[in-house]
Amino acid sequence: MLELVNMQENHENYDENSKIMPKISKYTIILLGILALAFIIRFYYFPFEIPLNSDALYYFWYSTDISELGKLPSDWTPRNNGWSIFVSVFFSVFDGKDAQALMTLQRLLSVTLSIGITVPVYFLCKKFVKREFAIIGAALIAFEPRLMINSFLGITDPLYFLLIVSSLTVFLYANKKWVYFSFILVAFATLVRGEGIVFFVVLSILFFIKFRNEKYKIILKYILITSIFVLVILPLSVYKYDITENDGVFLRSINSAEQLFSTKEVSTDNENKIFSGFEIFIKYFIWIMIPNFIIFLPLGILLIFKKRTIENLSIILSIGMMSIPAFYAYVLPALDTRYLYVLLPMFSVLAVITIQRIIGKNSKSNIFVISIIVLIIISSVLFYDYKKIDYEHERESFEIMGKISNITNGINVLNPETSYISSVQTIKQWPTLYSEINFELILIPTDNYNSMKEFILNSEDKGLTHVIVDGNFEREGFLKESFIDETKYSYLKKVYDSKDDNFVYHVKVFEIDYKSLNNEK
Repeated sequence: MLELVNMQENHENYDENSKIMPKISKYTIILLGILALAFIIRFYYFPFEIPLNSDALYYFWYSTDISELGKLPSDWTPRNNGWSIFVSVFFSVFDGKDAQALMTLQRLLSVTLSIGITVPVYFLCKKFVKREFAIIGAALIAFEPRLMINSFLGITDPLYFLLIVSSLTVFLYANKKWVYFSFILVAFATLVRGEGIVFFVVLSILFFIKFRNEKYKIILKYILITSIFVLVILPLSVYKYDITENDGVFLRSINSAEQLFSTKEVSTDNENKIFSGFEIFIKYFIWIMIPNFIIFLPLGILLIFKKRTIENLSIILSIGMMSIPAFYAYVLPALDTRYLYVLLPMFSVLAVITIQRIIGKNSKSNIFVISIIVLIIISSVLFYDYKKIDYEHERESFEIMGKISNITNGINVLNPETSYISSVQTIKQWPTLYSEINFELILIPTDNYNSMKEFILNSEDKGLTHVIVDGNFEREGFLKESFIDETKYSYLKKVYDSKDDNFVYHVKVFEIDYKSLNNEK
């Protein structure tokens, strides 16, 4: 893509000797510099020693199963398996004897794709502003601190964002033939995350507007487009339905729409959930503008509505329609700002429109552009340092959970630290298929319990053998009490203290003496 823009923008600048090779434009050099610096910053913060956990581990299991089996597993599948299938291609190439090395590879792929979003965002912004201002849009995405943090998780988001913004960019640049490719990209995005079907609706509306002068031919072309979209996602949808009785796209969309818009049983509780979801949406929408978009976005929103063009409408529709899945998530509620991250490329467009409007006619605009990019980098790094995950704590959590797994059989959940138990068990038993991993250490939630004794007595039959507590004083209830006062519970015998191993993260493990507890009844 970069070579293509060089050919288009610099076709007159041929090397005097060869008359063949075009010179590289200064904007391409700057864009490459932004990409390189974005990678250097991410590499500096990259958590090499920390394994995957939670959702990322689930995708990892599926990717490794595909790699080992040479086909999709016939007994289980994630709801969205496009990311795992993509990762499995790379797992098949690399030696799979080291589980942590493969986990690092999954993270590296996520980071690389996250940086890759910069390129289509640059071209998208170039549809609205001059090249020097489009470079600012690229910098806004390349150094966006939330996307940096998100890229380290090893989950679906970077690939999904890349496919979504690429599809919109291709659509706006494409002629009648290449427009089909934009819908293929949306289909792949839908395989990565089911919400991609909403963007299919966005492109469909834009398609009818862009080619409205073709009259009846537009119907035939749209039938072809819809057929291509369905053919891309249908095989995996049928596969997922056979295993889970849910295709992850169409049925999920229908169920979500019914839950969100159904009026059959509108109760006060449902109304409260919708109102609460709207409050969360507004709060998170404003929050993700900080630090780099908050100044430029309000004016950008006003400017985008001034002219009725297909480009402007594409941004308005994208933000409006892609906000719907996020709003649904907050109604549930799923309290995570990442459901709104898909809007960040569109925010970049609004920001650069504002910047061009303010300084575009200034004779020293290049100085302003460089200054803005420098400020973006500085503010992004500072905000990242403020918001970043405490990776030293994560590393210690993983190591401590490894020690705990050797001395216990059943423990209470201690979120989020005990999520590393599954990582520990995976690495210990590697290499093996997901269905063959023996998750011998049982995790039992403490929700809805008001006392230690009540929790233990009700959990004995579930396999509870030990209680773990930590020095996180934000925790409430009996877990906090037992950490502060070890002598309060005579039926708990301390068998491990992480301070003995010189960890900063303070964790205590108590073995339950059920005989002593029963005598206290």
